[in-house]
Amino acid sequence: MKKLGFYIFAALFIFAGQFLVHQDLVSGTPPPIVQTTLTGENPMPRISKGPAVLYFWAEWCGICRSMQGSVSNVLRDYPGVTIAVRSGDDGTLQNYLNDKQLNWPVVNDNSGNLGQRYGIRGVPAVFFINATGEIVFTTVGYTSEWGMRFRLWLAGLS
Repeated sequence: MKKLGFYIFAALFIFAGQFLVHQDLVSGTPPPIVQTTLTGENPMPRISKGPAVLYFWAEWCGICRSMQGSVSNVLRDYPGVTIAVRSGDDGTLQNYLNDKQLNWPVVNDNSGNLGQRYGIRGVPAVFFINATGEIVFTTVGYTSEWGMRFRLWLAGLS
């Protein structure tokens, strides 16, 4: 009986933690991204129709580093934009991308203001966008490649 009580407590603790992390994340219409990518591209057309992914990350984030291969693979098959949060100036960020061989469309959110408009409290955070350009799923923390692909598949159905 003690074990059952522990498992119920653990499940409630995890659920409460996920609720707190997700409670402020934007859903529906994504706030506009007025900054261009490091290559000068307007990022909004990439996510205006999905399924598409919007990935908030940071170069100093260990979990984000563990997701780099998965994000790269997903971005080969789906449109998307990545937002580098508080990761240095454009030159520093471009050097990081070159060093890690990341060929991502990146908007530099060095101030963290864009992340705040999306309601993120930490990175990594992933937003999944459907065919009408609405955010339909979000996740915070480590997400596997298959987890991202499954959510993108579902976003394509909605």
